[in-house]
Amino acid sequence: MTVTGLIPKNNKKITVFIDEKIAFVLYKGDFNKYHISEGEEIPEEDYDEIMHRILPKRALDRSYKLLLSRDYTERQLKEKLFSDDYPENIIDDTIQLLKEQKYIDDRRYTENYIFWQSKKKSRRRLMADLKQKGIKEEDASAVYEMLLEQNDIDDEEVLIRNFLDKKKIVPGELSYEEKEKITAMLLRKGFSFDAVKHILNGREY
Repeated sequence: MTVTGLIPKNNKKITVFIDEKIAFVLYKGDFNKYHISEGEEIPEEDYDEIMHRILPKRALDRSYKLLLSRDYTERQLKEKLFSDDYPENIIDDTIQLLKEQKYIDDRRYTENYIFWQSKKKSRRRLMADLKQKGIKEEDASAVYEMLLEQNDIDDEEVLIRNFLDKKKIVPGELSYEEKEKITAMLLRKGFSFDAVKHILNGREY
């Protein structure tokens, strides 16, 4: 295994190329320890230590530090570790270990996100947000239905009523033009047309 390139990543890290391919990114201090030089062979034992001990430990420690501040989905944490220059196989192994340790759990994340955000976001907006975070729509929808059935969250019509009450809007007192304007606003917030129409044209008010 020949070191064929060393490219500074920033003032602390250097990207190491082995046999013309990116192998890993190391801190500059590691170069003193392993005596890595361009054009020279890297001993197999040094390569194995870097790939199987040094980088996995750093990836795990980095993950623990990130998870101390907030919860992450599997995709979010993968993207974060990737941006920190860890090799894909090390990222996959780290994610698997964290899942086994219950440090990351997409189901738990989805339940918590919907529970806390459902008071201010429509179902459609919640589904879109969770999809962006790497949660499958069918999984997010199943969790939403479960929480709704358990009365842990309010349905869309309750949210619409709460919004209108907060804005002191009484549907029965609105002109046709005002209803059209408020309908458009509620649709932009992600509420379904049927729910909006039922509240604005219904008899609840």
